[in-house]
Amino acid sequence: MLVLGIAAPRAHAQTPTDTARVLILSPVVGEVIDAQEKATYGLFPYYSTDSFAEGRLYQALRPDSTVTLLTRFRDGNTRRRIISAQELQTARAAVARPVTSPAQVGVQKPTATQTDSIGTMYAVELISGSSFMGTLVASRSAELEFATKDLGRLTVQRNNIRNMQPLTVGQAGRGWEPVGNGTRIFFAPTGRMLRKGEGYVQDIDIFLIGANYGITDNISIGALVPIIPGAGLSFVALTPKVGVPVTEKLNLAAGLLFATGFGASGGIAYGAGTYGTADQNATLGVGYLFAEGEVESSPVILVGGATRVSRRVSLLNETYIFSGGLGGLAGIRVAAARLSGSLGFLYATELGGIYPAYLEAAYRFGKVK
Repeated sequence: MLVLGIAAPRAHAQTPTDTARVLILSPVVGEVIDAQEKATYGLFPYYSTDSFAEGRLYQALRPDSTVTLLTRFRDGNTRRRIISAQELQTARAAVARPVTSPAQVGVQKPTATQTDSIGTMYAVELISGSSFMGTLVASRSAELEFATKDLGRLTVQRNNIRNMQPLTVGQAGRGWEPVGNGTRIFFAPTGRMLRKGEGYVQDIDIFLIGANYGITDNISIGALVPIIPGAGLSFVALTPKVGVPVTEKLNLAAGLLFATGFGASGGIAYGAGTYGTADQNATLGVGYLFAEGEVESSPVILVGGATRVSRRVSLLNETYIFSGGLGGLAGIRVAAARLSGSLGFLYATELGGIYPAYLEAAYRFGKVK
C-alpha cells in the first residue's frame, strides 16, 4: 500500500523550512524527484522532462496545509507551484502503478512497430476533432496513456488518434502545439522537409491553389495551378524537393520549381540550408533561373527566416538578392494546428515603397507521428 510520508526537511536555500515541511510523495521516489522518475511515472506534465532537474514537495505548517512543488530546472532556475489535492492524489496513484520494466528510465526503446517515447510531451489530435497536450506515460499495443495538465490521466485508443506530434522543449514549456514543420517561408522553401504522410493545401492570392506532400521524410512533391484554369491564367508548376537533416537543427535541401504555360516553360533550381527549429529558423539559399534550355549565369541568393512570437503568430521574411538589386516579402502568419493564414508585403529596391502582395490560406493534413 502506498504511504504518504512526512519527513523533516533538509537545508535548502530556497525552502521556507520554518513554515513548511517536506512531503514525501512515495517511498518509491523519496524526498527528491528527479527527471528520470518524473518521466517514468508521468509526473508534473506541465514541465518539460528535458528541462526538469529535480522537484520537492512542501506542506505548509498552517491550517490550510497548502502543498507546494519547488522545482529546479537544468538551467539553474527554480519555480514554485501550488499543488491541488486532486493533483497530489493523481501523482501518488501514478507512482503506485507498476511500470513495465524497472530498468526502463524515461524512454521506451523503439521497435519495428513502436517509436513512442515515454516521458515526451505530445500534441495529440483525435479523429473526433478534439485535441490535447500531454506527456506520454504508458505505451501499449492498442492504446496510449497521457498525463495532462487539466484533464489528469487520459487513455486513448491508437485507432482514435489522427495526429500525434512530439513537442520541442520550447513548445512544451510555453504550451505551444506544432503548427507546421517550417518547410517554407512565403514562396521560398527552407532546408526543412515535410515528414512522411504530412502535407498541406493552400490558396494564394485567391487565384492560385497549391499542394505539397511528404512521400518520405526526405522527399516531397508539390504542384501549383490556377484555381480557374483558362481564366487569364493557364500554367502548371511542379515543386519536387529532396532534403536531409545534418544535425537536429541544421537541414539541407535541393529542389526545383518548374512551370509550363503561356507557350513557354522554365523555373528555378535551388539549394537551401536552414538552421533552427520549425518555429525559429534562418535560411540561406542559392538558385539559378532557367528557361527554354538556357540557364541564367548569375544566381539568385535567398536570405530569410521565421520566428514564432506567440502561440499563434509568426513573423516571416524572405529576401532575394540578384544582379541589379534585391526584393522580397515580409509579413506575418497566424496559425492553428491545422489552419493558417499569411499576409506578405512586397518590397524591392526599385519600388519605392512596401505593398501588400501575398495573401494565403493553408490547411495541413495527414497523420504525423
